[in-house]
Amino acid sequence: MAVRIKYLFVIVMGIFFALLQTCYFFQLEIWLTAAYPSFLTITMAWLLGNVVGLRLISDKTDSIFVSRRLWVILSVIAYYSVLGLLHLFPYQMNLLPVYGVLIGVSGVMAGRFFVRSRSIFESSSRLFLMENNGFILGWIIGFLGFVRFGISFNLFAPLIFGICCYVLIVSVSSSTKG
Repeated sequence: MAVRIKYLFVIVMGIFFALLQTCYFFQLEIWLTAAYPSFLTITMAWLLGNVVGLRLISDKTDSIFVSRRLWVILSVIAYYSVLGLLHLFPYQMNLLPVYGVLIGVSGVMAGRFFVRSRSIFESSSRLFLMENNGFILGWIIGFLGFVRFGISFNLFAPLIFGICCYVLIVSVSSSTKG
């Protein structure tokens, strides 16, 4: 059973990362601009956040900032903060740097995931394979969810998958002590 939870955890995390990215994309495309700045902001901010999560927050500290649970919560809060700002101030390009910082917070979660989860499997390649499969599945779910349910999908999917990730992190942490 513990092996199944590990695989499920990694796949669901991949789905969560892809859903966050697709939901950010659709929201910025609708409420900010359909031009390249929104896509570029999402890509750059996510990657920079990922680097922060991978490199700048050391596992050697006792800081709360190494916690995967915290970063899942912050990722969801960041997403809904972007959503709220976009609805309060639609088409305000001057807020693009703020959106970038908030998207970067979600990217930090991806970096923390890889640092904290590398010991789940015997090899890192298995972790990357399973996360990437989840990521591809998440892009498909994100696209089809938006096509089928529209904005409603973007309102609920990040929260639902964030809760799933949180529960799985607790399960995996208790079974692997990490």
